[in-house]
Amino acid sequence: MTLRRILTLTAIAALVAVVGVVAYAWSNGVRFYAVESGSMSPALHQGDLVVDAPTTATTSYRVGDIITFHPTPGYTVTHRIVAVDAAGISTKGDANQTDDLGQIPSTSVAGRVVAVVPFGGYVATFFQQPAGIAALLLVIVALYIAWEFARGRKPAAASGPETLPAEPDSAGGEPG
Repeated sequence: MTLRRILTLTAIAALVAVVGVVAYAWSNGVRFYAVESGSMSPALHQGDLVVDAPTTATTSYRVGDIITFHPTPGYTVTHRIVAVDAAGISTKGDANQTDDLGQIPSTSVAGRVVAVVPFGGYVATFFQQPAGIAALLLVIVALYIAWEFARGRKPAAASGPETLPAEPDSAGGEPG
């Protein structure tokens, strides 16, 4: 087996593994969110991607946990828990001077942050847009063309020396 074939199979296996892990995680409730503001700086920066593990009705929350929640429908916030009591959960962005207004019920929690991918939010946001999808497709096509060029694929050459048809002389007669 050639080195080129080994590298190709390794790249394909790596791609399948990444897609498989993400699909498995997604099917088990793991969610990904792009950080859109600096309210959690320095723990989270704008453009980071947070990975949230799912929570359930029996999940216990502790002060210091970073959670993603929905304070109102259609709005998502990722902040740190500063207090937990019978009335609900109080949160605050690390860079904010004051706690968030009101408490949230545990049913509004979407997940607990378990990992952060620096700058990953920019990538995720880009690929959610039509221009990002088109760019990805163009990169795939360009990589394929580059791969074929690097492999040395060229059009089949003629089997013999190339001959040109004779041209008539300037007097308009047949060549002699």
